[in-house]
Amino acid sequence: MKTAAADACGRMTKKPCCLLLLTLLLNACASQVPLGIREAPADSPSLQQLRAQASDYLGRQTRLGGTIVATDNREDATWLTVLGLPLYKDGTPRLTDDSAGRFIAIVPAFLDPQLYAPDRQVTVTGTLLRTEAGKVGQYPYSYPVIQAETWYLWPEQIEPPYGYPYPGWYDPWFYGPWYPYGYGYPYRYRR
Repeated sequence: MKTAAADACGRMTKKPCCLLLLTLLLNACASQVPLGIREAPADSPSLQQLRAQASDYLGRQTRLGGTIVATDNREDATWLTVLGLPLYKDGTPRLTDDSAGRFIAIVPAFLDPQLYAPDRQVTVTGTLLRTEAGKVGQYPYSYPVIQAETWYLWPEQIEPPYGYPYPGWYDPWFYGPWYPYGYGYPYRYRR
């Protein structure tokens, strides 16, 4: 037998539960990638353009990304040396051998070198400050220097095991003793 208080309580909890469920579903769809990374600045020059005509683009906003080569922590900032890669529309670096060169991103924060390690993917949005002379091995190189305003370290990509998602292509025990034709079927050893 229901009481009036229990009936009123049951009606009151439906709305907050629905609102809570709706809030959780909307938050699950939200991206953690900053808006400055997901959307390129208007007329953002590419790394090729910056390297060819850096003086024309001084003070312009750009979005660049690639693979971290080195992380150098200084007193007031962290300098990331990045091997530039083409970016997808959402700012993710493409895993390709087609590189436009290297650039330096000055990030106004401490970045842990264990997290921002070589071979990790990063995207930065910022302003072109200048070019800086340096070397890659013994080769003289001119690095475009970007003052980073927004940066994002992409999660590490884990390679699936060989043969994924088809079972048996990488599992040595897939064809066990219960397999009626034996391990080598149809290529049996002839004696």
